[in-house]
Amino acid sequence: MRYLAKHGPTIVRRIMPLAIAAPIMLAGLSLTVPVSQELSAATQHTRFAAVYSIRFAGITLGKFEVWSNLNDDSYSMRAKGGLKFITGLLFEISGGTTTTGAVTENGPIPSTFAFDFKTKKNRGELAMMFDGNAVSHVMAKPPFVENLKDIPVTAAHVKGVLDPLSAMFFTAKTGKHNADGSICPARIPVFDGKQRFDLLLSHKKTVKIKKKRGKGKFRGTAVVCRIKYVPIAGYKPSNAGVKFMSTTKDIEVWLIKVPNNGMYVPYHVTIPTPYGKASATSTAFNVEIPGQKKITVIH
Repeated sequence: MRYLAKHGPTIVRRIMPLAIAAPIMLAGLSLTVPVSQELSAATQHTRFAAVYSIRFAGITLGKFEVWSNLNDDSYSMRAKGGLKFITGLLFEISGGTTTTGAVTENGPIPSTFAFDFKTKKNRGELAMMFDGNAVSHVMAKPPFVENLKDIPVTAAHVKGVLDPLSAMFFTAKTGKHNADGSICPARIPVFDGKQRFDLLLSHKKTVKIKKKRGKGKFRGTAVVCRIKYVPIAGYKPSNAGVKFMSTTKDIEVWLIKVPNNGMYVPYHVTIPTPYGKASATSTAFNVEIPGQKKITVIH
């Protein structure tokens, strides 16, 4: 498993400061969250498409688009996005990510995960393979030098984990049709190629969202889940960014229900950083199920 620690970095965190990496990562997590007890009625070749606007410190940096295809026994997802910001000079980055896996009563079991990025000067790739319920292989280009100060990742750490793109897929659990705190999943185990961490979710509040003028605004009820980031392995304990993320209590995801359907979707994600607040907010979300009309949550 030393190969995982050496060659499986989170590329986004290496090339960008936390203030920029956070909204990208959270936008990638912003996928459909079906209600588990209604799964069989909602997974007959269901398609989802969503667009998220990424902002940092009140400034719109770009967008992230997500697509997923869900069958009774399998799923596939892909996402792409781009950011443009100024750090002394204009800087642009774009990238994409994909994941595939199996659908089970207990949630998703990923089989593949891939991520790539490019800027004007650099590009990179990350790929993970799963065997059963564990990560079997990680490859990164360019490779990274092992940091002996990192807490090592062991074989036990990467069993029963999800990749970042699958991490919030099929995790909300409730048998009720009303919006309440029971849909916030208690624990999501994640391995991103280098770091093993848990996301612990708990109900914070339920809010009414008032519709505002302009495209991409939503009106309705949202369940707000607080997210606590718990690092486990693959990181340096003295890392300032890890320390900040693990102590903050202000990471949130807002879940809204798809009309006439047993599904909840992340509408808004917010995360504080040492440099300002980052967020990802959905501006468009469509659901397509064969034999039914297209459901537009936000347009």
